[in-house]
Amino acid sequence: MDPSTPPQAAPAPGPDPAHGAHAASTTGQRATLAERLRRHVAALEGIRHPSAAPERHRAARDYIASELRTLGLRVDLAPFSFRGHTYHNVVGGVPGSDARRPRLLIGAHFDSTAHTPGADDNASGVAALLECARLVASREPRAGVEFVGFDLEELQTVTGRYRVGSHALAREKRARRETLAGALILEMVGYRDARPGTQIVPPFLGIDVPRTGDFLAAVGDARSRNLLEGFVSGARAAAPDLPLVPYATRLRGWLLPLTRLSDNASFWDARYPSLMLTDTAFLRNPHYHRATDTSATLDYAFMAMVTQATAGALARLADAA
Repeated sequence: MDPSTPPQAAPAPGPDPAHGAHAASTTGQRATLAERLRRHVAALEGIRHPSAAPERHRAARDYIASELRTLGLRVDLAPFSFRGHTYHNVVGGVPGSDARRPRLLIGAHFDSTAHTPGADDNASGVAALLECARLVASREPRAGVEFVGFDLEELQTVTGRYRVGSHALAREKRARRETLAGALILEMVGYRDARPGTQIVPPFLGIDVPRTGDFLAAVGDARSRNLLEGFVSGARAAAPDLPLVPYATRLRGWLLPLTRLSDNASFWDARYPSLMLTDTAFLRNPHYHRATDTSATLDYAFMAMVTQATAGALARLADAA
């Protein structure tokens, strides 16, 4: 992402063995998921910048492709040009059972700035993307789903060029008149701080936002209202213990430019519904774009909740698309 105790109640009934087993199962699954997320972040952590660290930059691209192929997805490296060089978005697909239905896309950028190991920004988003793919690939959704690793999201020029890979892909889809039920963009989803006052809230939002940095924000524009409602419903069903703050901006985010700082804006500009799913970046995370953005600062239990919520919402949206 680029800036440029209530009163005592009556005694509770005895434990329900079935409920206890379910809770234990859920806890165990989430712990396993958190460990997989941790491994992905460890594999990606480090400067992933095309000129500052080209080998690690390519390695991040190839890691995403390899992980998606391991899940049985067909994977393509989709080329685009920037300043005389060719770069690639990584696109993996899960076919739907009904080819007439518009596909969904879920993506995360894998590049970093030239000066940060980029654990939250955006190894966290890529890790969640890969685990969403694992969860969705095990079933056959009605609509197809594309899993995309975007390149060159971070600032590339002093004149303010960024979101390059997603811009290329979104424009290409629009030029081919492809329909998309929506694009979900995972942008920094690993940092949580539940202490009061740790969340910065921009003025004039028009909604109540917690001052504790322990929620996931889901941000859409006017064209994305149905997608936002569907995501929130599916996410809350899949991970009811994850605090979720939905927000709908207007005019493709130009009234609140903070909402345009990731790849969701490329899809808004191409007239596709899209959501940014985020821990709110520099509004919460003090390590944003710093050398201290390391894996040690991330909350993997939070990331696991985000991943479960996103995968659950994605599956529901794919069946309703």
